[in-house]
Amino acid sequence: MARKKKKNNYFPKLSPPIMLFGALVVLILGMFGIQTPEFISDYFNSPQSQPTEQQAPAKKNSTNPGPQDNGLAVFTEDELKDAKQGWITYHELDGLGRATGADALIKQKMINTGTSANRNIRPPGFISGLEPYFHSRGHLIGRQFGGSGDDERNLVTLYQNPVNTPYMTEYENRIRRAVDAGETVRYRVTPVYNDKDLMPAEVHLEAQGITAGTQVNFNVTIINEP
Repeated sequence: MARKKKKNNYFPKLSPPIMLFGALVVLILGMFGIQTPEFISDYFNSPQSQPTEQQAPAKKNSTNPGPQDNGLAVFTEDELKDAKQGWITYHELDGLGRATGADALIKQKMINTGTSANRNIRPPGFISGLEPYFHSRGHLIGRQFGGSGDDERNLVTLYQNPVNTPYMTEYENRIRRAVDAGETVRYRVTPVYNDKDLMPAEVHLEAQGITAGTQVNFNVTIINEP
Protein backbone atom coordinates (compact mmCIF):
# COMPACT_ATOMS: atom_id res chain seq x y z
CA MET A 1 0.00 0.00 0.00
CA ALA A 2 1.36 3.40 -0.96
CA ARG A 3 2.27 5.62 2.00
CA LYS A 4 0.47 8.92 2.29
CA LYS A 5 2.61 12.00 2.03
CA LYS A 6 3.06 13.91 5.23
CA LYS A 7 1.04 17.09 5.23
CA ASN A 8 3.08 20.30 5.15
CA ASN A 9 2.59 22.24 8.37
CA TYR A 10 3.87 25.47 6.89
CA PHE A 11 1.95 27.91 4.75
CA PRO A 12 0.86 26.48 1.38
CA LYS A 13 2.73 27.53 -1.69
CA LEU A 14 1.16 30.68 -3.06
CA SER A 15 -0.12 30.78 -6.61
CA PRO A 16 1.34 33.40 -9.01
CA PRO A 17 -1.82 35.60 -8.92
CA ILE A 18 -1.71 35.79 -5.11
CA MET A 19 2.02 36.52 -5.15
CA LEU A 20 1.40 39.30 -7.69
CA PHE A 21 -1.37 40.74 -5.54
CA GLY A 22 0.91 40.74 -2.48
CA ALA A 23 3.68 42.49 -4.39
CA LEU A 24 1.21 45.15 -5.56
CA VAL A 25 0.07 45.76 -1.97
CA VAL A 26 3.68 46.34 -0.87
CA LEU A 27 4.28 48.69 -3.84
CA ILE A 28 1.12 50.73 -3.17
CA LEU A 29 1.94 51.10 0.53
CA GLY A 30 5.39 52.36 -0.38
CA MET A 31 3.97 54.91 -2.87
CA PHE A 32 1.83 56.44 -0.12
CA GLY A 33 4.67 56.54 2.39
CA ILE A 34 3.20 53.83 4.60
CA GLN A 35 5.53 51.32 6.19
CA THR A 36 4.91 47.74 5.14
CA PRO A 37 4.26 45.59 8.23
CA GLU A 38 7.31 43.46 9.00
CA PHE A 39 5.48 40.15 8.69
CA ILE A 40 4.47 40.96 5.07
CA SER A 41 7.96 42.10 4.11
CA ASP A 42 9.55 39.07 5.73
CA TYR A 43 7.16 36.67 4.01
CA PHE A 44 7.79 37.87 0.47
CA ASN A 45 11.53 38.24 1.03
CA SER A 46 12.06 34.82 2.60
CA PRO A 47 12.89 31.60 0.74
CA GLN A 48 9.89 29.36 0.13
CA SER A 49 11.87 26.45 1.61
CA GLN A 50 11.87 28.10 5.05
CA PRO A 51 8.95 28.06 7.50
CA THR A 52 7.15 31.40 7.65
CA GLU A 53 5.97 32.82 10.95
CA GLN A 54 2.25 33.46 11.02
CA GLN A 55 1.00 36.98 11.58
CA ALA A 56 -0.95 37.51 14.76
CA PRO A 57 -4.65 38.00 14.07
CA ALA A 58 -6.30 41.20 15.25
CA LYS A 59 -7.01 40.63 18.91
CA LYS A 60 -10.67 41.47 19.48
CA ASN A 61 -10.25 40.87 23.22
CA SER A 62 -6.95 42.70 23.61
CA THR A 63 -6.17 44.05 27.06
CA ASN A 64 -3.78 46.66 25.65
CA PRO A 65 -5.10 50.14 26.55
CA GLY A 66 -3.53 51.70 23.45
CA PRO A 67 -1.05 54.58 23.16
CA GLN A 68 -1.01 56.91 26.15
CA ASP A 69 -0.65 60.60 25.29
CA ASN A 70 1.92 62.36 27.48
CA GLY A 71 1.59 65.75 25.81
CA LEU A 72 4.41 67.36 23.83
CA ALA A 73 7.96 66.12 23.31
CA VAL A 74 10.51 67.31 25.89
CA PHE A 75 13.66 67.76 23.85
CA THR A 76 16.06 70.44 25.05
CA GLU A 77 17.09 73.34 22.85
CA ASP A 78 20.45 71.69 22.18
CA GLU A 79 18.75 68.42 21.21
CA LEU A 80 16.72 70.25 18.57
CA LYS A 81 19.66 71.91 16.85
CA ASP A 82 19.64 71.14 13.15
CA ALA A 83 22.61 69.69 11.31
CA LYS A 84 23.51 69.37 7.68
CA GLN A 85 23.43 65.62 7.92
CA GLY A 86 20.78 63.37 9.41
CA TRP A 87 21.99 60.86 11.97
CA ILE A 88 21.04 57.90 14.16
CA THR A 89 22.59 57.04 17.53
CA TYR A 90 21.95 53.70 19.23
CA HIS A 91 22.46 53.57 22.98
CA GLU A 92 24.53 50.73 24.37
CA LEU A 93 23.08 47.41 25.53
CA ASP A 94 22.63 46.99 29.26
CA GLY A 95 24.06 44.18 31.40
CA LEU A 96 21.27 41.83 30.30
CA GLY A 97 21.89 42.48 26.62
CA ARG A 98 18.76 44.63 26.30
CA ALA A 99 18.53 47.60 23.94
CA THR A 100 18.25 50.84 25.94
CA GLY A 101 17.19 53.43 23.38
CA ALA A 102 17.96 55.29 20.19
CA ASP A 103 17.95 58.88 18.96
CA ALA A 104 17.73 60.23 15.43
CA LEU A 105 17.54 63.37 13.34
CA ILE A 106 15.54 62.25 10.33
CA LYS A 107 15.92 63.85 6.90
CA GLN A 108 14.54 62.92 3.50
CA LYS A 109 17.71 61.25 2.25
CA MET A 110 17.46 58.69 5.09
CA ILE A 111 14.08 57.39 3.98
CA ASN A 112 14.03 53.68 3.06
CA THR A 113 17.74 53.22 3.74
CA GLY A 114 17.33 50.87 6.71
CA THR A 115 17.22 47.09 6.84
CA SER A 116 14.66 44.49 7.91
CA ALA A 117 15.15 42.70 11.21
CA ASN A 118 17.84 40.05 10.95
CA ARG A 119 16.27 36.67 11.70
CA ASN A 120 19.54 35.48 13.19
CA ILE A 121 19.15 38.05 15.97
CA ARG A 122 16.92 37.12 18.87
CA PRO A 123 16.39 40.16 21.11
CA PRO A 124 16.16 39.34 24.81
CA GLY A 125 12.79 37.77 25.57
CA PHE A 126 12.08 36.75 21.97
CA ILE A 127 10.60 33.26 21.69
CA SER A 128 8.58 33.02 18.49
CA GLY A 129 6.44 34.96 16.08
CA LEU A 130 4.01 32.04 16.11
CA GLU A 131 0.99 31.53 18.31
CA PRO A 132 0.76 31.88 21.28
CA TYR A 133 3.67 34.34 21.48
CA PHE A 134 3.32 36.53 18.37
CA HIS A 135 6.64 38.19 19.13
CA SER A 136 8.27 40.68 16.77
CA ARG A 137 11.86 41.82 16.41
CA GLY A 138 10.85 45.44 16.79
CA HIS A 139 13.03 48.28 15.50
CA LEU A 140 13.49 51.25 17.80
CA ILE A 141 14.34 53.49 14.85
CA GLY A 142 12.21 52.06 12.03
CA ARG A 143 13.84 50.77 8.87
CA GLN A 144 11.93 53.34 6.82
CA PHE A 145 14.02 56.00 8.64
CA GLY A 146 17.33 54.23 8.09
CA GLY A 147 17.16 52.10 11.22
CA SER A 148 19.30 48.97 11.18
CA GLY A 149 17.85 45.51 11.55
CA ASP A 150 21.36 44.09 11.91
CA ASP A 151 22.32 46.04 15.05
CA GLU A 152 21.19 44.44 18.32
CA ARG A 153 21.06 47.89 19.92
CA ASN A 154 18.10 48.76 17.65
CA LEU A 155 15.96 45.65 18.25
CA VAL A 156 13.64 44.76 21.11
CA THR A 157 10.98 42.10 21.56
CA LEU A 158 7.52 43.55 20.96
CA TYR A 159 4.12 42.01 20.42
CA GLN A 160 3.51 42.27 16.71
CA ASN A 161 -0.16 43.04 17.22
CA PRO A 162 -1.12 45.60 18.38
CA VAL A 163 2.19 47.07 19.61
CA ASN A 164 4.49 46.95 16.58
CA THR A 165 1.52 47.46 14.29
CA PRO A 166 -0.74 49.35 14.28
CA TYR A 167 0.27 51.42 17.34
CA MET A 168 3.96 52.10 16.74
CA THR A 169 3.57 52.16 12.97
CA GLU A 170 0.89 54.84 13.26
CA TYR A 171 3.31 57.29 14.87
CA GLU A 172 6.15 56.35 12.54
CA ASN A 173 3.91 57.13 9.59
CA ARG A 174 3.17 60.59 11.02
CA ILE A 175 6.90 61.26 10.97
CA ARG A 176 7.23 59.79 7.49
CA ARG A 177 4.57 62.09 6.02
CA ALA A 178 6.28 65.13 7.52
CA VAL A 179 9.72 64.10 6.24
CA ASP A 180 8.30 63.35 2.78
CA ALA A 181 6.97 66.93 2.81
CA GLY A 182 10.49 68.26 3.40
CA GLU A 183 10.60 68.50 7.18
CA THR A 184 13.39 67.43 9.50
CA VAL A 185 12.23 65.54 12.59
CA ARG A 186 13.99 64.85 15.87
CA TYR A 187 13.04 61.40 17.17
CA ARG A 188 13.75 59.35 20.27
CA VAL A 189 12.57 55.85 21.24
CA THR A 190 13.17 54.44 24.73
CA PRO A 191 12.20 50.94 25.88
CA VAL A 192 11.31 50.75 29.57
CA TYR A 193 11.83 47.52 31.52
CA ASN A 194 10.46 46.20 34.78
CA ASP A 195 13.50 45.21 36.84
CA LYS A 196 15.19 42.28 35.05
CA ASP A 197 12.38 41.42 32.64
CA LEU A 198 13.83 40.78 29.20
CA MET A 199 10.94 42.24 27.22
CA PRO A 200 10.14 45.95 27.56
CA ALA A 201 7.08 46.72 29.66
CA GLU A 202 6.48 49.75 27.45
CA VAL A 203 8.06 51.83 24.71
CA HIS A 204 8.31 55.61 24.93
CA LEU A 205 8.21 57.60 21.66
CA GLU A 206 9.01 61.32 21.30
CA ALA A 207 9.15 63.26 18.05
CA GLN A 208 9.30 66.93 17.18
CA GLY A 209 9.67 68.59 13.81
CA ILE A 210 12.26 71.35 13.78
CA THR A 211 10.84 72.99 10.67
CA ALA A 212 8.74 76.12 11.14
CA GLY A 213 5.03 75.32 11.21
CA THR A 214 5.52 71.62 11.86
CA GLN A 215 2.61 69.61 13.17
CA VAL A 216 4.80 66.77 14.44
CA ASN A 217 5.13 67.04 18.18
CA PHE A 218 4.15 64.02 20.24
CA ASN A 219 5.14 62.19 23.38
CA VAL A 220 3.46 58.80 23.80
CA THR A 221 3.85 55.60 25.75
CA ILE A 222 2.86 52.28 24.21
CA ILE A 223 2.32 49.40 26.63
CA ASN A 224 3.96 46.19 25.38
CA GLU A 225 0.97 43.90 25.86
CA PRO A 226 -0.97 41.80 23.35
